Amino acid sequence: MSKMNTNTLICEKHPRSQKEARFEDHGHSAWLYLTMPNSPVVVADCWIYNRIKAPKESEISQFKTSSPPAVASYAHSHAEFTPLLSDVFELKWSPDGRSVALLINGIPFGFIPPGAQRGYSKHLTKTGPWGHEWDEKLYLILFNEVGWSESIPGFF
Repeated sequence: MSKMNTNTLICEKHPRSQKEARFEDHGHSAWLYLTMPNSPVVVADCWIYNRIKAPKESEISQFKTSSPPAVASYAHSHAEFTPLLSDVFELKWSPDGRSVALLINGIPFGFIPPGAQRGYSKHLTKTGPWGHEWDEKLYLILFNEVGWSESIPGFF
């Protein structure tokens, strides 16, 4: 577990899958990234929250970054979040190390399933360029919180 400061990076490699997960706070938004095994190459990402008020779609071009804040038409009204020094951020891996979630104070905020380029975020109101709306059932299955260990069609 790690405590969060502005622009703090949390990095962790899964011993089985050899994939690395990184959580980065870019100052205007925060993202979870997942790499290829034994490589720094990012193959999937998950928008977690904005640190600023969600911009309008017409304003998004001012963010010259590959990790822009989610726009108002996709972001939940509670998507603006400013971490406190007391907040605890942690990465949670699926048992096989192919999926990773970001928890803040023990609560999952987003996750990346195997084979997906974009993750699932609790702060999205609809699926789009920033990822997918939260899927509680998929989260529970992937992170073995319901004791179900069968394969998910299309993922394995």
